[in-house]
Amino acid sequence: MDSLTQIVLGAAVGEAALGKRVGNSAMIWGAIAGTIPDMDVLSNLFMSPIDALAFHRGISHSIAFNILLAFLMGWLVSELYKQSWHRYIGVVFWNVLGLCLIGFLIYTLGADFRPIFFAVLFMGLWSYLVYKRYFRDSYETPVAPLKGWIWLFVLALVTHPVLDCFTNYGTQIWLPFSDNRVAFNNISVVDPLYTIPFIICLLMAASLNRTHDSRRFWNFAGISISSFYMIFTIVNKVRVNTIFENSLAIENIQYERFMTTPTLLNNVLWYGIAETRDGYVYGTYSFLDKDKVFKLQKRPKDFLSLGDTLQNDNTLKTLQWFSNGYFNLKPVNDTLYEYTDLRFGSMTFDDTKERDIFRFSLRRNNYGTFELLKDRQRPEMNPGKAFSALWSRILGRSNQKPL
Repeated sequence: MDSLTQIVLGAAVGEAALGKRVGNSAMIWGAIAGTIPDMDVLSNLFMSPIDALAFHRGISHSIAFNILLAFLMGWLVSELYKQSWHRYIGVVFWNVLGLCLIGFLIYTLGADFRPIFFAVLFMGLWSYLVYKRYFRDSYETPVAPLKGWIWLFVLALVTHPVLDCFTNYGTQIWLPFSDNRVAFNNISVVDPLYTIPFIICLLMAASLNRTHDSRRFWNFAGISISSFYMIFTIVNKVRVNTIFENSLAIENIQYERFMTTPTLLNNVLWYGIAETRDGYVYGTYSFLDKDKVFKLQKRPKDFLSLGDTLQNDNTLKTLQWFSNGYFNLKPVNDTLYEYTDLRFGSMTFDDTKERDIFRFSLRRNNYGTFELLKDRQRPEMNPGKAFSALWSRILGRSNQKPL
């Protein structure tokens, strides 16, 4: 799921593991560990786009790797707090993080006077607060047994890929034993109803003393609410699968397989796609629709003329593996092609234009093999219009023509 949700989950399980002994330090270390698996996105800096695509949610998201990493990090943190100079490490770490935030701010807003002025002001205040945290008279060195630190990192690191498995992107949790991408497709990669209550409960817990009884209550409440919501999305998934199967049966569509997944930011509007012999049937369904059926459309397989090339070309094999076989490859001209991952649907929720969320540009070279020209191409659509279209479709409105 999104980075903020993973930070919150990591902080919550860190608190559950060691909060009573080391206070907010448990949340901080849990939050840090909760972000580590997603550091694999740095592969974009030194890998080709196709290799980076395959690497993301790969070994850094495997259970075996994260358990081993948890033992290493647990030992390192345990040893760190035995050293008198650990305070200086903390000061350096938080100031580097502050500088990263400043760099992002200036990059986003532009290097004119006002952003730089406020950035410097923020950095000064940030540095002062960091110094006061580590060198105040009441400072207590976080002390916990080695097994406690290891347990904290096991929980924070392993829950990250497990949570990712519930989305539709796919997570290789069984590496190095299997490269199968696990995807349960029951929750969006960004779902405010999962994350926001979790954040509120975590902040309530963080505001209390580590020995306060209510601290444990609030942290447990956040974990419980998010877990119950996850169960709710799984129940929704079962209901939607039945509705999608019924919708296909009503239209007498013979299909080989199908998948359903919630659309972005919600669990009310769902997208479904079924593969047929020569194409795909896809559509959306909202629990607020008057008719309990998916609004379906058809799409041909534009790649059938490629024949054995699909199975022999390394780039195409990687992309097909990544999309779990739900894809289209449409020629733009004699050498350029557009590859679409069909698991994510479109941005318009109608049949006026295809504005697929996940697209890649490919070129067929003189040797007949395919090259990835650019990484993911985002649809050319105003964010405000995209959100408006999403909200309208959630409410059950649609200008889509019948199949």
